[in-house]
Amino acid sequence: MPRRVLFVIRGKLGDTLVAFATVRRYLDAFPEDDVTLLTRSGYAALLAGEKGVRVLGFSSRLGLLALLLKLWFEPAFDALLVIWGFGNPIKWIGRLVRARRKIYLDNRFGALFPEFADLSPDRLQSEPMWRVARLFEPALPQPDRLHVPSVAMRRSETPAAIGVAPLADEPRRIMSPDTLAQLLHSIAIRHPGAPIKVFVNASDRGCAELEAAGLPKGAEFYYFPELEDLLRGFSDLAHVYCTDTGLYHLAAAMSVPATVFYGPTQPWKNMMPAQENARGIRLMVLGTAHCEEKSCESPACIEGAVRGFGHAERAVSLAPVPVNCPLRAFPPERLTEIALHENTSHQA
Repeated sequence: MPRRVLFVIRGKLGDTLVAFATVRRYLDAFPEDDVTLLTRSGYAALLAGEKGVRVLGFSSRLGLLALLLKLWFEPAFDALLVIWGFGNPIKWIGRLVRARRKIYLDNRFGALFPEFADLSPDRLQSEPMWRVARLFEPALPQPDRLHVPSVAMRRSETPAAIGVAPLADEPRRIMSPDTLAQLLHSIAIRHPGAPIKVFVNASDRGCAELEAAGLPKGAEFYYFPELEDLLRGFSDLAHVYCTDTGLYHLAAAMSVPATVFYGPTQPWKNMMPAQENARGIRLMVLGTAHCEEKSCESPACIEGAVRGFGHAERAVSLAPVPVNCPLRAFPPERLTEIALHENTSHQA
């Protein structure tokens, strides 16, 4: 008998797409079930074309409450699976959704979600979502790649442009103007004559500095105030080069080949093991460790990875980095030695 299942994802773009990999895995494994996904309205529009799932979106807390009221009058769900989301809206969902089983990421809402996942500290970025769903359906395979078929269909059959996403939501994962200039130089050599789109928004941290420095001939800033603008810009990309940001996950969802430059974060956690055409680049001296220096605003680790990728000879300066930066333990000549993390199907 088909089961009624409600998945909930409340997060940013990258987290939403990573979490949806679990939903997609569930839909493919149990196509007979009646599945609903509750998520933010912008991402609901992004995922609305996916087969086998009813996608409901909310843009405000009031809108969420209205949706929960509508769901109240539907038959009870067999399971409510909050695979990503935090804060008071999750409490409302736990109280107002009628479900035989209610499962969450951890025990912080134990009174509302009696079941919760047991999470190892060393885990893939996609693992918590899967472990929540697996408590309901133990036979669910773990997602090993991120792919959203309906979104991938929006990609051009003859993509020609090269994309660059140099910014992120914290300073220690942002490319400086000098680092971006070095990367654009390397891209021009690897992709001669290809137009280059540098994806930024005026409100992004670090955008003003990049605009002030300007771009070389053949490259232009691409602004995406709305998600639809971002999708339109990505649809024509033959490759994207980026820092660790949610735009990488969009590239993966759209089957756009990607090269990601990692600084403090870990490629093996961020990149799913069977992701096609995905390559992570990080300084070799950092190994597999996560850097906990959150005060960093001058990520020499990303600069070094970009320089190593482009075979630049100039050493990385450690003058502006925090006192506790792990790179200070190594001589300058080691700070352009890079390690590659890639699937064998990667295409440069």
